[in-house]
Amino acid sequence: MKIATAALTVALIASAGTVAAHAQAFSDQDKTFLKHAAEDNIAEVKMAELTEKTTKNPEIRMFAEKMVTDHTALLEGIKPVAMKAGVKLPTSPSIAEQAEYAKLKVLTGETYDKSYVKGMVKDHHEDLDKMKQENVATNNPDIKKLTTHAADVIAGHTKMIDGIAGKMGVQ
Repeated sequence: MKIATAALTVALIASAGTVAAHAQAFSDQDKTFLKHAAEDNIAEVKMAELTEKTTKNPEIRMFAEKMVTDHTALLEGIKPVAMKAGVKLPTSPSIAEQAEYAKLKVLTGETYDKSYVKGMVKDHHEDLDKMKQENVATNNPDIKKLTTHAADVIAGHTKMIDGIAGKMGVQ
């Protein structure tokens, strides 16, 4: 009995060491990145859902539908990596993103569309830069894989929204 208990104790200690070593493979920067990426994806989905209800422009509606689908999928991809890193993800956008949503929510018509498109241009260019920077900065293979995939998706979004903005004369 003592041998079995000792073996179990050794196994538990070894397994705890493995978990701790695995969590240490994620830098503080990686962990912060995961939290911010989750907030960004939640905000993208929330604003896109509002846009689906608000816009009359079919091209903007199609873009918003893509944002809901793609950013929901990106958020789902972050979850297992965050779990591995021992990071508790936020369940709402950042305070700054909530303020942007509140501003957008009171607009209508062309004013709404232009504001949404302008925000999406800014957000997607910034998010693409963040993905590329984190990809270079991290040594973690899970984060590298995540940022490579996300950068590809966001690059496609950036191209789409830049095209819509160009047609609308939005800078």
